[in-house]
Amino acid sequence: MKDTTANAAVAPVIELGADLSPAIKSLETAYRMIQRKFPEVPHATIVVKRDAKAWGHTTVHKVWSPAGAQEADRLEIMISGENLARGAEYVAATLLHEAAHAWDLALGIMDTDVNGRHNKLFKLRAEELGLTVEQMGWHGWTNTTLTEEQTKAPLVARIIATLDRGLQKSAKAAAPAPVVALPPATGGLVLVPPVGTVAPPRKRGNRNLIKAVCSCGDSLRASQGVLDRCQPTCQECETPFLAV
Repeated sequence: MKDTTANAAVAPVIELGADLSPAIKSLETAYRMIQRKFPEVPHATIVVKRDAKAWGHTTVHKVWSPAGAQEADRLEIMISGENLARGAEYVAATLLHEAAHAWDLALGIMDTDVNGRHNKLFKLRAEELGLTVEQMGWHGWTNTTLTEEQTKAPLVARIIATLDRGLQKSAKAAAPAPVVALPPATGGLVLVPPVGTVAPPRKRGNRNLIKAVCSCGDSLRASQGVLDRCQPTCQECETPFLAV
């Protein structure tokens, strides 16, 4: 089940680095946000790979399982690297698109045919998750987007903010320091910072404390600098604290 929405070649708006772990973590966090709002959405393992033909894809069978389990208990949702480069709003729309498929699969609802054509059952589910759905040729009701008004809905806004932070972290990930082997007598490896680099002095941030709230309603106060730099996350709902 693929999201091929307007899958033409586009110029990337985010130049991602080789470290995609922050982006993947943000995808997992965003998916859990969807599950908290819609508990019927099943568990899924999220992967990222290069795919120029689809922004996303959901397996029709459960293919992943926790360590030690004998049977697979969750689907796989793929988000393409090309999609990540389009930015958080597009990725949010794709993640909601695939969550709609996952929800229908959990209920035994076939929302596509064998050729991948999305039917009106998919349209209804995707709209329930906050997407705008239009027909796209023989693909059926697969053109899913977020309007400006929809991006301002509380859940969608939090998803976009979470994804944007992860994507920006992946884009700004520094190149690893060179690895230099120690003499044989000592063994092991040591990371050596590039010659001539000096860590800049830490800037003093605004001392005015700002209220930030997570998805479960808990709050904390911190300076804007701390919120931007540390990005505190609630250990209960696993969502970031956002300034209000």
